[in-house]
Amino acid sequence: MGRKKKNDSNRPDGRVNISFRYEGKVYSVTAPTREEAILKKQKRLEQLQSDTEDRINPTVNSYYENVFTPYRRDKVQESTIRSQGCQFRDAAAVPIKGTGRLFGELNMQDVKARDVQAVQKALRDAGRTTETVNNIIAHVSHVFNRAVLDRTIAWNPCVTVDKLQRTEPKCKDTKHRALSEDETSAFFSAMTGSYYENCCRLMIQTGMRIGEVGALSLSDFDTKEGVIHITKTVARREDGCYYISPTPKTDSSFRDIPLTETVMQIFRNQMQQNEMLFGDVGFSRPVFCSFEGELLREYFVNREIKRKCQKIKINLFTTHAFRATFATRFIEQRPQDYKILSEVLGHADIKITLNLYAAHKSKDKQIEAMNDIVIAM
Repeated sequence: MGRKKKNDSNRPDGRVNISFRYEGKVYSVTAPTREEAILKKQKRLEQLQSDTEDRINPTVNSYYENVFTPYRRDKVQESTIRSQGCQFRDAAAVPIKGTGRLFGELNMQDVKARDVQAVQKALRDAGRTTETVNNIIAHVSHVFNRAVLDRTIAWNPCVTVDKLQRTEPKCKDTKHRALSEDETSAFFSAMTGSYYENCCRLMIQTGMRIGEVGALSLSDFDTKEGVIHITKTVARREDGCYYISPTPKTDSSFRDIPLTETVMQIFRNQMQQNEMLFGDVGFSRPVFCSFEGELLREYFVNREIKRKCQKIKINLFTTHAFRATFATRFIEQRPQDYKILSEVLGHADIKITLNLYAAHKSKDKQIEAMNDIVIAM
């Protein structure tokens, strides 16, 4: 039998207790024999050392899950945390050559600029668009910036990694583009009788976002004041479930949109549709929901838009194109009222409105404008 150590002690039940000190604190383990107690002590010590290492120099995954995400929870919407979390996991899953580990398994202090560049290249080689890759790397950089601020690391390895040069057309010129008048007419002719016709008509007549439409209740249609109250939106939790958020996308998104006669007729049509399909006029559910009676999601409407675009043979677009089309037609017809447009869209700054939509002029309008310019030569 081995010699009893100073910190060993035998309990009345015959089990062996070993005490030890780590970083100024006393810990103890108990086992039937001294040999088992020694093994148990060693495992406990390794665990403490691992916990210390994770606290001082955590892995990228550990820092993101245990520090960065909790820090962000009361600062951004759950849907943002979820979508950016998906971006992070794409980066974290990239194998880093020469380390035998994935990017997320590297310790924060050990990450080099070349590791971030390896992630960037791997994502691009996997077929991601330059915009998507740039967004992912920007989010990773945000994580490392936070780690610099709380002194987990001394510097951000992403700062020397250049953005990829965009090779694809911008979304505002493709799926988020403003529809031409011919496209608009052809599309809504094809949408006649579709379950989502009223939803699409409301968006193109008001510039509302799809999430805002899906969150509308009867009380939001204020016929006394003649406005639609925008106070909430359909959002997504971290676990992926959809729900009606009690607040809209941003503070500036709180707004009232004039309830014009055209919009009022869309509302009446939708109420009739609800009564016919669901047996009520919307008291127990949002005014606009999916065909199955679920919360309205962009996916459902985009799926219908895709079918109609294929049928009438026009380039594909998404629900956001209705917002761009509304803004473009507004600027074309009432350019002096850009401040009103900014308020209707729920932008925090008129510069956002002008930068996004003032350039959404159609080619025909540009030609028309150029032909009206007279220069003496």
